[in-house]
Amino acid sequence: MTTNGDTTRGVPVIRRFESYGFAADAPAAARADLARILRDTGRHIPEVRHSATGANRSATPIDLVWEHSYEQADDYARYMCHPFHVCVLDRYLLPESPECITEPRRGLALGLFGYETDDADFVAPAGVRRIVAFRADPDATAEAVADFVTALRHEPAEGALISVAAANTMGLVWYPDGWTHVWEQVFPDEPTMLAALPAEAARLSDGPVVDSIDLWYGIEPGPPPGSSPDAATAEIPAGPVLLVDTVTVPGSRVGEYLDGFTRLYLAGARRRGLELAACWQTPSGHGEDVTVTTALDVGSWATWEQARNAAVADPDVTEWIRLRRSLMTGGRRTFVTSSDL
Repeated sequence: MTTNGDTTRGVPVIRRFESYGFAADAPAAARADLARILRDTGRHIPEVRHSATGANRSATPIDLVWEHSYEQADDYARYMCHPFHVCVLDRYLLPESPECITEPRRGLALGLFGYETDDADFVAPAGVRRIVAFRADPDATAEAVADFVTALRHEPAEGALISVAAANTMGLVWYPDGWTHVWEQVFPDEPTMLAALPAEAARLSDGPVVDSIDLWYGIEPGPPPGSSPDAATAEIPAGPVLLVDTVTVPGSRVGEYLDGFTRLYLAGARRRGLELAACWQTPSGHGEDVTVTTALDVGSWATWEQARNAAVADPDVTEWIRLRRSLMTGGRRTFVTSSDL
């Protein structure tokens, strides 16, 4: 498999993108920290390849893009259950986390998308990456769409260093009305890319396409995969695993917080296989916000990953997120496992 900056032909690749919009109150330092953590993911999870980020420069309402890849589905599954993903990435990304700084993906123009390919020919250590997501005309023949996608891949725009296009195979399980195809290009710089846009826009309008959206960013690559000293020997520890949320709320609203947690979140969490291990709060009436700490027994990292995914479609979780954000004045999420003394 390739590493960041290399190109290897004939190697199956799962290419993946995540795009994010930051919450309006997200601190600048936290935004920069998230971008760094995303770039570093492959350093800690060797199965994550070609990890790079970029700040969107287009008018499309996206703030940050994370691009990466995997060799096979098992690698993606390991990433999803890996403690670095659960403990570090999701701290900033998962809407139910009290430290989330991104907007829900449902409100974004893009979100999660990607494709599968036989070549890692998208790799670029620098330059400007342009991504086009489009919907193929449902009335067009499969052959016409396939020919159009092939032409995008093998007939690059003037000045383009890379041009890859394929059917979108990611995210559609949650958003079935999403974009059907992904087309990504790399240009040496933004002026070269901007000069090519009129011809590329005409190319889309003349093709079997009913709608499209694009964005572009300067590529900021991460370190080589597995370069963390302990990455090569790291194992996903067994359970039990506790999810611990520590949240501060005004003393006068503790009851409202605990009621919302029990009614909107805990009931569904139990249906998804989680159990409440403990709930504590600091005393009220002493002139400070009250700290509420809840600990859920999630079983194992794999169990949590399944529960996490199941919660995406739960409207009560969406309501809980809205309520908690309106009540909390601060918060922290951690995961803990047993320690041998």
